[in-house]
Order: sequence, then C-alpha cells, then structure tokens
Amino acid sequence: MEPDFYHGFYPPTPLKTYPEEIFYIGKCTENMQPVGLDIGTNYTKITADGKNVLLYPSIVAYGEEKDWSLKGETKSVYIGDEALSIVQSMENVEVLRPLHEGRVLHTSYLELAKYGLNKLKVKDGLIATGLPVKSSKKEREELKRELESELNSKVLIFPEPVGTMAYMGMETGVCVDIGFGTTDVLVIADMEYLKGDTMLMGVDKLYENLEVAVRNRIGISITPEEMTKLLTTEGYEIGRIRGGKKVSVSREEIMPEYEGYVKTWVERIASRVKLVLEGLSTTLVENFAITGGGSMLPGVYEMFKESFSDIGDVKRPDEPIKANSIGYYILAKSLVVEAETEQSGDAEILDADDKKKGRKGKK
Repeated sequence: MEPDFYHGFYPPTPLKTYPEEIFYIGKCTENMQPVGLDIGTNYTKITADGKNVLLYPSIVAYGEEKDWSLKGETKSVYIGDEALSIVQSMENVEVLRPLHEGRVLHTSYLELAKYGLNKLKVKDGLIATGLPVKSSKKEREELKRELESELNSKVLIFPEPVGTMAYMGMETGVCVDIGFGTTDVLVIADMEYLKGDTMLMGVDKLYENLEVAVRNRIGISITPEEMTKLLTTEGYEIGRIRGGKKVSVSREEIMPEYEGYVKTWVERIASRVKLVLEGLSTTLVENFAITGGGSMLPGVYEMFKESFSDIGDVKRPDEPIKANSIGYYILAKSLVVEAETEQSGDAEILDADDKKKGRKGKK
C-alpha cells in the first residue's frame, strides 16, 4: 500500500493532459529515481520521495570570487538562499532569475535543477516537471531536450496545475494555480485535457505596486522574497542602512496599501477564470481547487472562495507551495511502478503522432 501522501491518487493516468503533444522520454526503467521538480519564477521546489520537499529561491548569482573564504571553498556561482544573501551583500554581482512570466529566459535554469538534484543525490532520475498551460509545443520540446541532455535524466513535462490535482486526487475538475509570474487555469476530465489558460497576472503584478509604495515611503527597494515574508509573517520588519541610519518598514505599515491592491488583483484573476469556466458542465467544477504561493497571501483564498460561491466550493491543498512538486513526483512514480510490473522491465509510451500512425505502445 502506498503511503498517505499520495492522497488517494495512485496510480494515475498522467499522460493525457496535453492534446497532440509529446510527453514521454523514451523508455522508463525500474531503476530510475522518480523526481518532482517545480521551478517557479520565485521559488524552486524539488522532491525525490514525495514527502520531503527542498525549497529555495529561483535565483542564480554570478560574481567575482571573494578574497577570503571562511568555509574553505571559493566559487563564482551562487544559487538559491546563498545567491539571495550574496545579492544583498556584494557588489559586481550578476543576478539572474531564469524565469519570467512562466518563460525560461536563461540557461541558468539548468543550474537551479542541477543544484536540487545534487542536494537530493539523484543521479539517474525520471523527472516530472511543469510549464504554463499555454506554453507552446516548441517550448516544451526544447526544454525537455535541454534538461535531458544536461541532467542525465529522463523528463516528463505537464501543464503546471496537474501537479496539484494529482496531489489532491483530482482526476476530474478545475485547478487555478496562482504563481509568481503567471496564473494558470486547467480543466480536466478523467485526466484528459479539456481547456485551460495562462494569464500574465501573477503575484509579481501585485508586488510591483507594493514595492513602489515601500520605495516611496522609506526610499529602499526590497526583494520579492522579502515582500512575501513581510506580508505573511506577523510582526516582520525589513530594514536597510541609509545615510548612517536604520530605515525600515513593518507589516503593519504596508498592510493598508496591500488590502487596497489585493482586492482588485483577485477580481481580475477571478474574472478571467470565469471566462474559462463559461459553458462547462457543473460536474466538472465539483472539484475546484486553488493553489500556488499566491493563494497563501493574506485574504486571497477567502476572497476567491467568495467570488466563486455561486459555482461551487473552492478547496486549497494543505501545502499550496509544495503541492505541484509532490504531484509531479506521484506522476513520475506511477510510471516507474508501471515499468516494474512489465515482464520486460520496460514501459514505452508513445506520443500522439505515434498513435496517429497506428503504432501501439506497451500496456
């Protein structure tokens, strides 16, 4: 019996969620290590057991080697929390956030993936990851090739909200994933893709207004990571040294501006989601979930539930930030188990073009 973190969704039928697209990697063998990898615009989440999730900022910093190293090592590339710290304390540092609005902009994306795999000691992985619902076939194919080439692993790519739906045991339903760079909406029935949308209305749009408010108030700029802590941690305060003095802003000081901006932001997202849902059968929205870091910001989940109260009950996973990565792991794990049950030890799954040609994969 699988442990309870599978949330009743095991084994799934994961390879139907993009119509007419290539999903598989060639062959899946029983000695592959399943990995769930969710590289977000703001944070990267990765798990190799479906329970313990490594989370770190999606930041890569390239800088000059320091004159001294108190840890006995020298380097010029910093990743995750170390990069975030370096950014705030060193000059002559090139700072990269490899993703913007759900798109991969720089090959340092690979550094984030390598960092996580090295931390988890994964060498021969079957990596399941996600991209925005409206990402192109070309984008997905290019990303798959790059990841497989650089990581020495096989890769599956899903529409992002599928991870949370697998985590919550939803084979039919709707999921709204509010990330930092985008908000994705996905509708599936029996794990078949029906429709979806990607909107450039992520947490970054909300933070842009708040960052301006902080800069106007005390004359400093703060990172998205600092803004998240400021909004979600009671009594939290952010400060800098300016002109020989400490200047700071507290959560209590920024909340009035936040409450004004967040209501309009949620309304805009909800309006777009309702357009996607228009005309759908009511049975499809009986399972309706909201996920992602944006759903954890103060008041967002409550406002979203109220906006959709006439349609149905909106649920949220117990770990919205980690749900996609764990769900991706579940999907990868299901293929490894399928391979283990094959007499040959292999499980081959063909893409849509193969099916059109009348070729059949192993069952």
